[in-house]
Amino acid sequence: MIRRLFTDIAGVYDRMNRLLSLGCDLRWRRQAAALVHGSPAAILDLACGTGDFAFALAQRFPDAQILGVDLTPAMLDLARAKNTSSNITFRLGDAQNLSSLAASFEQPNNRTIEHSLVTCAFGFRNFPDKAAALAEAKRIMKPDGELLVLEFFRPPNRLIGALTGLWLRAMASLFARNNAAAYAYLRKSIEQTLSASEFIALAQRQGFVLQARKLFLPGCSCLLFKS
Repeated sequence: MIRRLFTDIAGVYDRMNRLLSLGCDLRWRRQAAALVHGSPAAILDLACGTGDFAFALAQRFPDAQILGVDLTPAMLDLARAKNTSSNITFRLGDAQNLSSLAASFEQPNNRTIEHSLVTCAFGFRNFPDKAAALAEAKRIMKPDGELLVLEFFRPPNRLIGALTGLWLRAMASLFARNNAAAYAYLRKSIEQTLSASEFIALAQRQGFVLQARKLFLPGCSCLLFKS
């Protein structure tokens, strides 16, 4: 269902992100990348979509090897078409089970690459098993690695939450108006999204420690965790 949905909306995905974020999502991605400590050598970008976060990370860390992973071939085709960086690779894969990407984590000497940074921008809300995605992120990263999550979370204020939900549902209806199943899924994902506090608690149960939190808009936050 998720792959079919994002295949259907791949062509308008970038425009949808601009509208949902009021034109701020590219700036948010750059600001999120600036929160990272040090200079990670290997970065894994989960649910990379059309590659915008991977591109922001490449600007911030030009010496890093960046692997973008997504479940939808149509999204990856668009990301590859936009890519001008030799240090970015895009591969098909499921963030909830990265075992199929084992070859991508191997160096020529057969040593496994441990990613010092794992990122995900506007993707966690679409993972049916968020705990599994967090566990996989922790499994393939260095013991002192970082997890960076940029996401639309449910605002703690009920009124702001209701207004944010109305806006997101309106945008969902605009971009999925010709696909009833896609609209139903987007509406459900909006209504069931976690608050930032709930997500932090979920990440902590997987062994992550919150290091920094940056608020962009009510309901949109960037969270930086240490493994």
